[in-house]
Amino acid sequence: MKLEPATRPPRAWAARHLAGLLCISLGIISVAVAAVLVLRRNALFSEVPDWRVTVPIWVAAAAAAVVSAVRRERTYGLAVGGVALASAALALGWVLLLAIVAAVTLVVIYLMTEAF
Repeated sequence: MKLEPATRPPRAWAARHLAGLLCISLGIISVAVAAVLVLRRNALFSEVPDWRVTVPIWVAAAAAAVVSAVRRERTYGLAVGGVALASAALALGWVLLLAIVAAVTLVVIYLMTEAF
């Protein structure tokens, strides 16, 4: 009698990383909802999105990240990215302004290093 190792049938990638995918999806949805809320008032850099909408989505993204870690899905990038996007949505205008300033600074630094 020949013994064979017990194996489980492999699950699809999406099924193995369901919580991470949910977390990144919630992060993307949070940014989209925050953008709609802010752009609807034409106040991208002067107002923060309504926290009654963005904070519950952030809490759900953080919970999905914790579930992903507990399930040991090993796709930490999905969880960290989802929470980071949901966090950025809390103060979308300020985050965009900071990104613009950082990008311009990087371009100036690059041009200065090439010129001198």
